[in-house]
Amino acid sequence: MSFARIILDNPAVAVQDRQEAIDRIYSDPGYPDAAAKTTESFWLQQPDPNVHQVQSSGLPSTADTVIIGSGITGTSIALSLLQFRENEKQDEMDSNISMSAIPAVVMLESRNTCSGATGRNGGHILETAEEYVYYEETYGVKAAKKILRFRLSHLQIMLDVAKQLGIESECQARKVRFLSVYLDQETWAVAKAHLKCLKEAMPEETKEWAGYDRENMPIEFKLPTAAGVISGPAGALWPYKLVTGILNHVRRKFGDNFRLETKTPVTKIERNPSAQGSSDQYSVTTPRVHCTNAHVSHLVPCLRGRVYPVRGQMSAQTPGEKFPAYGEKYSWQFNYAKGFDYLTQLPESSNVSCGEMMFGGGFAQGEHGGLRDMGVATDGDMSVYTDIHLSGALSAVFGRENWGVVPGPSVKSMWTGTMGFSSDGMPWVGRLPASTTQREGEKSQDELPEGGEWVSAGFSGEGMVNAWLCGEALAITLLAHDNKLKSSISPDISSWFPEQLLVTEERIKSSFIPQYTGESS
Repeated sequence: MSFARIILDNPAVAVQDRQEAIDRIYSDPGYPDAAAKTTESFWLQQPDPNVHQVQSSGLPSTADTVIIGSGITGTSIALSLLQFRENEKQDEMDSNISMSAIPAVVMLESRNTCSGATGRNGGHILETAEEYVYYEETYGVKAAKKILRFRLSHLQIMLDVAKQLGIESECQARKVRFLSVYLDQETWAVAKAHLKCLKEAMPEETKEWAGYDRENMPIEFKLPTAAGVISGPAGALWPYKLVTGILNHVRRKFGDNFRLETKTPVTKIERNPSAQGSSDQYSVTTPRVHCTNAHVSHLVPCLRGRVYPVRGQMSAQTPGEKFPAYGEKYSWQFNYAKGFDYLTQLPESSNVSCGEMMFGGGFAQGEHGGLRDMGVATDGDMSVYTDIHLSGALSAVFGRENWGVVPGPSVKSMWTGTMGFSSDGMPWVGRLPASTTQREGEKSQDELPEGGEWVSAGFSGEGMVNAWLCGEALAITLLAHDNKLKSSISPDISSWFPEQLLVTEERIKSSFIPQYTGESS
């Protein structure tokens, strides 16, 4: 059962409150407005001078592909499209149009670069044991293993990308050990059973994983009240700096074949857009790739109830004076009877970071167990209930004797971001059927020689172990569809990409949040 269904089916919450959340889920999420109020993310306080704001004097009327959104998904797709495409020869182009006039990729962003969910998340590359049992029960053993391998592979791939592009230090990409902490015996017993199941099913992939009861827990964990801990490999990084570092590389390497345009919202898509319109309208003939996650159903209404916004909350906090500098050693997840929190610590650097605790979560501690944050598509406000929880949890979890006095402000920054959650818990990736786009003048997707519309969204708060390879898979499939894929790249993604993530007519018909309380999907 998906995250949303558990909350929406909770009989302890008033029917009216649940129905109001469903109504928000089915409403138009709109698009991020650059003029609207927003909370200030710590990650965005050091804007990149080259790509933070980019606007050309003129925009192309044609492009091979337009990507809507400049977060980690759109960036992965852009890099993959440009790296994997077969180079076109000048004599194959229209004699009246120069090669530079038709960029391979145009990326459109409503606000500033990477100002959405990627620039507001926890920067945590983490996969724990909890999901495997659910995947096995839902999809079978073979599919469950494939899904977990896909998610687990993101750790090394993300670190490799940062290293290969020479931005490893800039974005503070590092491998750590996660400590998934359980604070009561009941949840710890379930977690141990899940870990045992996972290790038996995937011994090679989990050979670095271990479980610790309270009796054999290392003192250096500094978790005096924990009932148990699961530990394994994880990663941490500065997500905004990762994305802007990659986009800088793309602009340098591919020149006019890549165009980034910020403060350029896409407000409408038509099959046959009129050439006439107001001065701020921009018409482009191209395949469109929707990487707007929480906002995707604004332009693709038939995904409402399938991909929907959920507001999350993050903070940057000052560690207590007794707490060690663990930023390059550990990361954490704190599991409660209801909900969880996540935490990384920044490395100590005199000019960039000072060991800040990047602490997020508190969803279940929000109003009505998080229900009031469901369907919220803006990041201009915060939940006071979540604020209370996040502001006081760290000294309690680590123990006040291990935390000590906090020098200066305990909370340096707190902000919100909107995540795109999926009705069945799995991302939506691939070519959109015409039934989902419903464009004026569009009868069949097959009528569109340029490939129509594509989507990669709905990561349910787990984009760091989904988004990069979802983007790569989409790029390969799109290029293969357009007969532009390099011969050295296999068009067959089925060996590594889980089919449960693909967009299909059947999935669209069957995977949705019931529109009324008590209704079955």
